[in-house]
Amino acid sequence: MKESDKNQKDPGPSKEKMEEIKACLAPCGLSCEACFAHVDGAIRDHSIKLKEKLGNFDIYARRFETLVGDPVFKKYPQFKEMLDYFSSANCTGCRSEQCKLFKDCGVRPCHQEKGVDFCFQCDAFPCDQTHFDEHLHERWVRLNEIIRKSGIEAFYEKSRTRPRYV
Repeated sequence: MKESDKNQKDPGPSKEKMEEIKACLAPCGLSCEACFAHVDGAIRDHSIKLKEKLGNFDIYARRFETLVGDPVFKKYPQFKEMLDYFSSANCTGCRSEQCKLFKDCGVRPCHQEKGVDFCFQCDAFPCDQTHFDEHLHERWVRLNEIIRKSGIEAFYEKSRTRPRYV
């Protein structure tokens, strides 16, 4: 590698790629598209498909409780309630509306006020403006440090295959 190549700063993702990244990642670094509440997310999509495949399983769950002799089928109403909840997701992402998951989230208004795409870009990062609980705050700091170190594009590519809830 030439010396001049070492001194050049990485220009980062193209404008088009950055728009794609911002459509998927919230300003805090969490993946909106992997969130259970996202209208176009895989969790919602799979939940809808599973509901369709199960059809009117309620009746069968009661029967299988006796036929199979497994008490797990007693829990089907609670499972169906979660499936209904996941399949009714309607969040369009934190960049287009206030987060539906964390009602008191302070990231969206802060990133808009500061004019940054992601929290790690802010001079005040890490701060106490998020209103996250201790666990989420620690995860937020860790995610943004990873983004800062590896770059937004690399982080985004890894986030596409990583489960949201780790």
